[in-house]
Amino acid sequence: MIKEAIVERIVNKLNENQKEKIGVELPSGKRIPEFPVSHLIRFKTWKSLDYVLKDPEMGFGEGYMNGDIEVEGDLEEVIKRGMTLFKDTRKFEKLFGILRHVPLFRTIRDERNVKHHYDLGNDFYRLWLDKSMTYSCAFFEDPSMSIDEAQSLKRRIIYEKLQLKEGDTLLDIGCGWGSIILESAELYNVKSVGITLSDNQYEYVKEEIKKRGLQDKVEVYKLHYVDLPKLGRKFNKVVSVGMFEHVGKENYETFFNTVYKVMEEGGLFLLHTIGKLHPDTQSRWIRKYIFPGGYLPSISEIVESFRDMDFTLIDFDNWRMHYYWTLKKWKERFYENLDKIRNMFDDRFIRMWELYLTASAVSFLIGSNYVFQILLSKGVKDDYPVIKREFSGVLFKEGT
Repeated sequence: MIKEAIVERIVNKLNENQKEKIGVELPSGKRIPEFPVSHLIRFKTWKSLDYVLKDPEMGFGEGYMNGDIEVEGDLEEVIKRGMTLFKDTRKFEKLFGILRHVPLFRTIRDERNVKHHYDLGNDFYRLWLDKSMTYSCAFFEDPSMSIDEAQSLKRRIIYEKLQLKEGDTLLDIGCGWGSIILESAELYNVKSVGITLSDNQYEYVKEEIKKRGLQDKVEVYKLHYVDLPKLGRKFNKVVSVGMFEHVGKENYETFFNTVYKVMEEGGLFLLHTIGKLHPDTQSRWIRKYIFPGGYLPSISEIVESFRDMDFTLIDFDNWRMHYYWTLKKWKERFYENLDKIRNMFDDRFIRMWELYLTASAVSFLIGSNYVFQILLSKGVKDDYPVIKREFSGVLFKEGT
């Protein structure tokens, strides 16, 4: 059969120079190769196999979440081999463009898309995020750190880069569940403001402000970033973590222009975003099932967006491997709470999120995706201290 020959060629390529072999079981029960393998991809229907051969990304993504494709062994290893193969050979489309999004338009569509993902319920996110409910890349001094420790360290690094001090006014664009605006007010006695489009996040932060007695220091608004000037406020410190991916490249200039308008002269802006080295294609599977809309920016697209504004670059940082470890920790906690999640969602949802978390981790591991922290000042700031990084040998050892 032609299909079997194609599958055999792909399997041979997947296993080239690999000790652990991957095999495929066809709907007929035939296995390629026939000898025992470490990881087995089982196709339960011919339709699911045809779909993968025609469109690897959508075919595997939908087949897996629908239960038409099963994986025995390590799902991460299977996805890593597949993504690496299609990344290197450019055959078909790239197997998983996981976390590559398509352009997102503004206002009503932004709010609808945010709700699709972030309003799944605070109880759901509470099961596998850290105690602060931080849904973005953490920072690991060591892979053995807990997710709570790593998220706390991430925030501390952000505060240090922003040179936070008492009397500052801090704006968090896309504040999530409020960890930065709440903690910064408590630690540094700053006045902080956060904005979000998520109902669940907005209500959660409002309740936390009351619980912690921070009504005179912290404010949260359900507000689109384009409407920030309507607040009539200026901030000397601005941060945006994990929100820029939802802006859409056609709106980048508007985003930076809005930030510029609400900043004080000499103020600092830290942008933390997933991104690409170069402009790249966007994932249809992610767009359809996980993050409707959105776009992962390349370095050039980010910098080009504010070329006509008086922003000055202070620092540029890459946290790629830290997001790999963050996603690994999240997936561990996801599995630990599987019974509770099953009481909230069906098996299809669980398989979809298992694939999302696993393939996302792989995208950082193989260097498809990056995490950038870009520190800018409004105007030239000559008195910013040099950022000295510490290098203490290999942080992430192979196999850890």
